Amino acid sequence: MPFPDTKNPLYGTGEITEVAPGVRSIGLQGNSLAVETNAGLVVVDTGPSPDLVAPVLDQLREPVRWIVYSHGHLGYNYGVPGFFDYAVAHGERRPTVVAHENVVRRYQRYLETAGLQNHINTRQFRRPMADLTAPPPVTFPDQTYREAMTLAPDVRLLWAPSETDDVTAVWLPSQRVLYGSAAVINGIPNIGTPMRTMRDTVRWADTLDRLAALNPAVLVPEFGPVIREDPVRQLTMTAAALRWLRGAVVDQLNRGRRVDDIVHDLRYPAELFDVPSMREHYGHREYIVRDIVRSETGWWDGNPTTLHPSRPDVAAAVRAEAITDKQAVLDQAERLRADGRVQDALHVIDLLALAPGDDPLVKQARAVKEELCAVRAAEASSYVSRSFYRSGW
Repeated sequence: MPFPDTKNPLYGTGEITEVAPGVRSIGLQGNSLAVETNAGLVVVDTGPSPDLVAPVLDQLREPVRWIVYSHGHLGYNYGVPGFFDYAVAHGERRPTVVAHENVVRRYQRYLETAGLQNHINTRQFRRPMADLTAPPPVTFPDQTYREAMTLAPDVRLLWAPSETDDVTAVWLPSQRVLYGSAAVINGIPNIGTPMRTMRDTVRWADTLDRLAALNPAVLVPEFGPVIREDPVRQLTMTAAALRWLRGAVVDQLNRGRRVDDIVHDLRYPAELFDVPSMREHYGHREYIVRDIVRSETGWWDGNPTTLHPSRPDVAAAVRAEAITDKQAVLDQAERLRADGRVQDALHVIDLLALAPGDDPLVKQARAVKEELCAVRAAEASSYVSRSFYRSGW
């Protein structure tokens, strides 16, 4: 099955695999899910494009009764019109779209901030858009719920606030199969993404503990392989890591520490963080630290210079003008890069690279910064960090 962008980490493989009798995962956007019921299929998440739907439904060979949104982030359910068209073409009943009630408010906000969302997504996913003002092609749910909802005798929807406040987990009690949705991504939780709104670390931990209390035998994460070996432990250990982060960061804040010092000085327990389920392939522990700080403090970094700053281009220009030996800045950045101190070199090169104008040495500094960002991108474990290093500045 062709996908529009095979480099996008959100897109699945297109494969359908059996999780348990009557339960299959679908590689649309991450792990979508299909559950058989007497009334028809329950499908969780329809994928990034209507064009991908028909080959999947041809393989499933059963009518879809319900479409459930795992959460309200854009792209996960752009395929809904394809499901509707398929039902019409095959003389089937149009599926009912079900989501948590907070999805409605999220979609309304995304329509209001369409330009902003498009700009962020072009950088975070390195996916250019022809029209950055275009509204997202969202389909609002037909039916919503607040705490829990039963779709069929063995299909229970559970509110699972975590990455967003509108996450729906799916619990199949007779088989003890849990679809963790956006609460479980088989990696470090996606908290504190650089250009996104805040996410509540403790709320996410609470949700993981509630899901663990169900005692699932099989856990289907939104991303990554199905978890069959001690899924309860993975849920509880991830929750414990998030609680440790919250406690450690708050302790540092109570001591009057600033965010950058906290980021560099924390020492993470290996038993919580150096484990496969906390891999930093998308999120990052430093993102979480910054989000916790952001949840407890304001926007100011504590430096009086930045309290009422000049325009960025003006500030950059006067800094560059103050440097009488611009070549010395370039030389120092090069020495730092040669020593493997690429991040330090970025701090130095910004003395010139951010300045406006056509000064040849300033233009050279911009080129050096682009090279340094490429090096940092190659070093970064997180896809998000790599994207922002490569997407310009």
